[in-house]
Amino acid sequence: MSAKHPSLTLKPALLAILLAFPAQQALAATCTWNGTDNNWATLAAWLSCAAGNGNPASTPGASDTANINAGIVTINTGQSILTLNNAGQINIDAFGLNLAGGGGTTNSGVINVGDVSTANLGVAAGHNINNTGGAINVAAGSVINQFGSTITGGAINTTGTGALVAFSSAANYLSGVTLNGNMDMATNGASRQRVVNGLTLGGATVDINRNGILSFEGTSTLAGTGTIVFGATGPGNRIALDGTGTTTFAAGTTVRGENGSIGQAINIGGTQTLVNDGTISADVAGGTITINAHPVTNNGTLSALNGGKLVLSSNVTGNPGGQIVAGAGSQVLQNGVTIGGTINTSGSGLFSATSNANNYLNGATLNGNLDMASIASSRERVTAGGLVLNGTVDINQNGILSFEGDGGLSGNGTVIFGNTGSGNRIALDGNGTTTFATGTTVRGHSGTIGQAINIGGTQTLVNDG
Repeated sequence: MSAKHPSLTLKPALLAILLAFPAQQALAATCTWNGTDNNWATLAAWLSCAAGNGNPASTPGASDTANINAGIVTINTGQSILTLNNAGQINIDAFGLNLAGGGGTTNSGVINVGDVSTANLGVAAGHNINNTGGAINVAAGSVINQFGSTITGGAINTTGTGALVAFSSAANYLSGVTLNGNMDMATNGASRQRVVNGLTLGGATVDINRNGILSFEGTSTLAGTGTIVFGATGPGNRIALDGTGTTTFAAGTTVRGENGSIGQAINIGGTQTLVNDGTISADVAGGTITINAHPVTNNGTLSALNGGKLVLSSNVTGNPGGQIVAGAGSQVLQNGVTIGGTINTSGSGLFSATSNANNYLNGATLNGNLDMASIASSRERVTAGGLVLNGTVDINQNGILSFEGDGGLSGNGTVIFGNTGSGNRIALDGNGTTTFATGTTVRGHSGTIGQAINIGGTQTLVNDG
């Protein structure tokens, strides 16, 4: 008789063992804190937890629910939880608390991240936090890591180098949150954060770099006092405007820095309007910030300073109190859009027009320099509202300044033709009368005045200057 395979002789015994001791599945538990001040890892501090159905008693874990109604809970070893309801106080003194994916947190109390030593609160993808009425405090050197979740309401307060860190997930949202401190969208490449129902800054700083994108959706406001800073790296550093509605940058808020753009949709499309009541400033030498929203109402300040460049690729309506500023050695570049309101330049600062027949000045007052000389075939069209010029317009390299309809040139400024380009021109377009008011001067080397270039017509010129 041939020998049997050893495994065949073991099967009955193994089957008996398996039948006698069936595998047990861990069941999610609901754990309730007893209200005293104690450590999360102390079993006796939980009134009930993980008992029943053959499961051993234990402190809550990654598949459980923890209810903390009162008392102080200290965490100084790594912990995970699926569902957290906190009306007390949680002190994460070391290591971290992981809020597991697929769960949720309701915090009407206080969560302190970092105290005795640095710590982290990890918010996994799909774990949403309702922080309404609550506060999350982040100490220096500690972090909240947001991996793809929504944080709603309440306050996030950071100290020193503590930060809310947004990772590269289009599922990161802040909804009606007050941020007092720092949000880091610079350390991790392609960081994402979407804002709905507004964001209030309490002296906060949001750093955007390495192609980070902060987006505002629907009708929303960047409120309070604080600063969004574009960094040096990443051509995709962006504040996106998504959906339909109006995003308002409130007085007291500043968007500034080196390289980035404001506008364009990335998540849900649409044609957002931007209302700027604060300050947008390209204020780092050699950097460029571009505004390409649809369109912009400016009640605050749009500026280029310290050798920076601000590119206006959006129509800008300037209201009283609003201004566009080009500081010494800096440039504001008009790129195929209509601009109104007050434009101020100082020293060698320039307001420049590209070679685009869609450049318009509509009811603008220019106090300083309009550069139509450094860019070949620069174009600027002045609508019937006219141009108040208290400064200089330099026209060269075939630049064309055109006046349309009944309007003209007023103030005490000078238009100067340069010595290159036979096409240097002041054109008169449409039907009506263009008036060069008393106090204005047109002079220089080579150029022509008259002839239509954009819309035809037989304009009349009245020269009082």
